[in-house]
Amino acid sequence: MNKFILHNHDLLREDSFSLKINNRSFLYSDGFFESIKVINSRCFNLETHFNRITKTAELFKMKISFSLSELQSLLDNLIVKNKTVGGSVRMVFYRDSEGKYFPKENKMCFVAETETSLNGFNINKNGLNLGIFTDIRKDKSKYSNCKTTNAVISVLASIYAKENNWDDCLLLNTENKIIESSNSNLFIVKGDRIITPPITDGCVDGTMRSFIKNQCDVEEESISKEDLFSADEVFLTNAIKGVRWAESFNEKKYQSHKVARLVFDKLNT
Repeated sequence: MNKFILHNHDLLREDSFSLKINNRSFLYSDGFFESIKVINSRCFNLETHFNRITKTAELFKMKISFSLSELQSLLDNLIVKNKTVGGSVRMVFYRDSEGKYFPKENKMCFVAETETSLNGFNINKNGLNLGIFTDIRKDKSKYSNCKTTNAVISVLASIYAKENNWDDCLLLNTENKIIESSNSNLFIVKGDRIITPPITDGCVDGTMRSFIKNQCDVEEESISKEDLFSADEVFLTNAIKGVRWAESFNEKKYQSHKVARLVFDKLNT
């Protein structure tokens, strides 16, 4: 089926759309992206996504041209047009301008597409086996909190995980603190405490992370490798897959995922 995509305010056939060779996201990674879960043909947690879009656009000095209600209407139309009951919307935002490093203007454009997958969230039956990626470390910077179109660290970490037969790799910041995985925010459980790294450590400011912080009693604290070895549970979260629990980190085996299950249940209430 030839799907529809959304280019700014226009619904277009997917095969009729192409980006120009001088697109700034392609040339300079001058952009960012957003992945939004679709459940029963509606965007889940959209206001939090919109707040992050607005925050990132401001940080990137791009001029946003739509409100939350306008974005919801645009995405609803795309979802209905593609008959997407369950799945996701991926949006890529880029600066639409001529120029090289210095842009002549700061107009922001976007492209959105849908993908059909699970209608809702499922928790994983088998625990994740996690490793650690040390070749590149993320800066402790406000830009590290954004989902930029330069995702080379996540790409290389994912390749490294595959090479070592892990399900995912954890990432370090420049102070050797563990901050997230290649595609998810990180939570650990110690006794009755749920802990996640603060965004000042350089992790992505995840929308599912924010949702869980609003639903559960979560403490923000830097996490070391030693904390992973002494934790009772480890779980990962992201906007599309929800909550996934870990069975192991390197040689450490986790005996429980009870808290991860309780957190997952919050998604379905």
